[in-house]
Amino acid sequence: MLNGSAGQYRCPHCQAINVVVAPVAGAPASSRGGARTVVAVFLGCAVVALLAGWWGLALGVGLLAWALAGALGKVKGPGALLRPTATKTGVSALGIGLGALVATCGALGGVSARDGAARRARAAEEAEAAAAAERAATKERAAKEAAARAAHEAELQANLGAAARSYAAGLAEVDGLVANERWDEADAKLREVAAAIADYRELTPPPEALAASVSQHSALQAKLDGHRREAATAAWIAAAEAIVGDRTRCQDHDLVANASAPIDGLRREDPRYADVEALRAKLDQCARDMPPPSEWRYAVRDDPMGGQIAFAKVLSRNTFEFDFPYAGEQRASLTIREGKGTDVILAVERGQFTCFMGCAVQVRFDDGAAERWRAVGPSDHSTQSLFLRREAAFVKRLKGARVVRIEAEFFQEGRRVLEFPVARFDAAALR
Repeated sequence: MLNGSAGQYRCPHCQAINVVVAPVAGAPASSRGGARTVVAVFLGCAVVALLAGWWGLALGVGLLAWALAGALGKVKGPGALLRPTATKTGVSALGIGLGALVATCGALGGVSARDGAARRARAAEEAEAAAAAERAATKERAAKEAAARAAHEAELQANLGAAARSYAAGLAEVDGLVANERWDEADAKLREVAAAIADYRELTPPPEALAASVSQHSALQAKLDGHRREAATAAWIAAAEAIVGDRTRCQDHDLVANASAPIDGLRREDPRYADVEALRAKLDQCARDMPPPSEWRYAVRDDPMGGQIAFAKVLSRNTFEFDFPYAGEQRASLTIREGKGTDVILAVERGQFTCFMGCAVQVRFDDGAAERWRAVGPSDHSTQSLFLRREAAFVKRLKGARVVRIEAEFFQEGRRVLEFPVARFDAAALR
């Protein structure tokens, strides 16, 4: 025996030589790969035919004719190219199926393209019809408006004489009111006359019968506008003078802003233009000199012994620190207290003023010279506050100040300057 699975072997009895062929491996896998190829080809051809439309139908008919010729044995059909190992019947069926599928998809694509073109054509026709209808409607409206305008103008021309006389009479009445300085009545009457003659003044060309009256109308309107500006200017000047002449009002932001608003229609040639410009310069100065917003805090509480006690308190602008046991950043406070009398109290959160049996501090209002001011400690002998004397004088000086600086001495810390923003102190809030 030469080969037990394939090849040749000799019979031990008759000495004859026999040939055995080995089985072919892998045939099922190859068959599966061929089936996938056929499916892919069918799907690809179907998609191409669907997109090509009528050209796809022509391709499908050609494939179908080729498959029929292959089934009759005239040529090698498309099925034989796809599955060369299939039986003749399978090859023929495969080619005919491919041709029929391509032809069907081509026909469907062509019908769909034809229907889409028809829809687009109908949509274009409908849009054109709508546009034509809109053009016709617009033309009809324009014709009606022109006819109405022509009829209205013809009516105006027919009544022009009476309208001109009424116009002139109305202007004469306005002139009389102006002469008597009845300005409000004249203004109302001129508006009435203008409304009545408005359509006639829009005629083209302008009517000759109205020319003189139109000129008179413009002159009267100019007089009324001039009087209106004069009245507005006079009111503006009065308000501005009241502000710049009063220091308190000059420091009111809202009053200054409102007074600085422009006068409608004011002209350089108006009689009081120079007065307005001078007052505007003073209002601008008020704005530049405007004190900062108030940082005072006001409060009122009941006095246990009867009556009420009012407080005005402001914190120092600068901060300071002491050593242990008063460490930590802090601010001082300045309090004006009104009850049965007036008290001016300087206090710190932590620390000790040096003021045994009375002392003195240095006080400076704004940019003025520093002044020596007597102070005493509180009746409970605590060391965190001082009472400044000459209370009435201090409050009086406080009213016009923006910054107050007070230099006081602290135990083991030396002298410190405490700066308070006291602008806009309102003494009336304590009463």
